[in-house]
Amino acid sequence: MVVNVYVEGGIINGNVDATTSNNSEALREELNRFMQRALNRNDISIVVKKCSGYKEAAKQFINATDKEDNYLYVDLDRKPELRNEWFKSLSDDGIEMPQDKTNHVSFWIQEMEAWFLKQPEAIERWAEDENLTRKKGQDSPLSEHPSIKNKDIEHLQQKASYLMGVILRQVFAPQEKGRKSASGKVRDLKYGKLRHAPGIIAHLNPIDLISKDNELKSFCEKVQK
Repeated sequence: MVVNVYVEGGIINGNVDATTSNNSEALREELNRFMQRALNRNDISIVVKKCSGYKEAAKQFINATDKEDNYLYVDLDRKPELRNEWFKSLSDDGIEMPQDKTNHVSFWIQEMEAWFLKQPEAIERWAEDENLTRKKGQDSPLSEHPSIKNKDIEHLQQKASYLMGVILRQVFAPQEKGRKSASGKVRDLKYGKLRHAPGIIAHLNPIDLISKDNELKSFCEKVQK
């Protein structure tokens, strides 16, 4: 069985350089691999389709043929109890989600980076692969970082992508040796979804993450029915 998953994120067209295009494809591939690992089923083939913004992803999902199983996975961009507001906002933008398709919509709450903050050890494993060094005094596990320690990740006041930037900037030394700003100062490590997310996704433990993320758990259960 083939399952198509239309996801928010990535670049699908436009004037972009080769690096951006390659990173966008890497994001799609790693999401594909992760979802396949999360399902752990040889009889189900996941095909992740990158769709840039959530509106484009929703349109492609709505217009997809019913000959195959289709799912939509996008950022909720709000707290989990406000899930229905996403559909209303989509309708206000002139995109009507058919009622029979709503059950096949899953969310990153509030953003995809919430996966990383729920499993900060994946960030640490990625950092080791990238040979990143920690700044002086930053030796504690990332799970102890004050921005996420003992926090409900889905109810954080600040965006998960923003906090990813805070953590990388505060904990790790600059990734590119010798890279300097216009003022001559070495730049701090700056988080970029296309640049960094693929590598971090590759280090996620799907079994552990399913136990911490109800949307991912629900997605897997629906696909496996």
